[in-house]
Amino acid sequence: MSKVNAILLLISSTILISCSPSEEELMQESRKKMQAENYKEAIDYLNRVISKNNDNADAYNMRGVAYLQLLDYSKSVEDFTKAIIIDSSNYKPYYNRGNVHLQRENYEKALLDYNKAIDLRPNTADLYINRASALFELKQYDAALEDNRFAIKLSPNNHIPYLNSAKTLLQFGSFNKSDSLLQLSLKINPESGESYYWAGFIKINTGNKEGGCDDLIKAKNRGFQDAIEAIEKFCK
Repeated sequence: MSKVNAILLLISSTILISCSPSEEELMQESRKKMQAENYKEAIDYLNRVISKNNDNADAYNMRGVAYLQLLDYSKSVEDFTKAIIIDSSNYKPYYNRGNVHLQRENYEKALLDYNKAIDLRPNTADLYINRASALFELKQYDAALEDNRFAIKLSPNNHIPYLNSAKTLLQFGSFNKSDSLLQLSLKINPESGESYYWAGFIKINTGNKEGGCDDLIKAKNRGFQDAIEAIEKFCK
């Protein structure tokens, strides 16, 4: 090989190295793909991040979220667990892994992860909202109510803890209190089909069939599927 060719090759290699995206640039591209809901492409970028740095906890956490969106629960749990092993001081992978367990109806495991996330980040409303959902499924209704009440204090303009509190109070037959909370939920979010559904349920069970059916129709029109069966049962 001539000296000229050798020099050209050296320059070419240098250019290739300098053009290789950095770890942070790859992370930025991953975030863009996540925001655009292009989860498969986000995973491709995150794979490249991890190949550069196998100890990037944020990359594992983000890839876990992408897998969760694609309903690949096993890979999602693996990535969140890896993120926790690398950095156990970050609440996010505990919260996210708890969400996987919640979706898979592993409520005790979800509760353990939410407990840890709350220990690390005690003033985040979403953590209490989701822990309340796990507690509700475990029939720990008083504890679920307490979590939803605290979530309302932390995030008073979030309609979900009002709705979930109403659903929990229905377990005790507290129709009036439940309805008041549902009205607050609908004031914040008038498009909540589930809130209309439960408001309709209360009306029908307290003798106001016409008003209840009106609410069920509103729930159906807002995409809440359970309302379809309820309309067939109560409103024909």
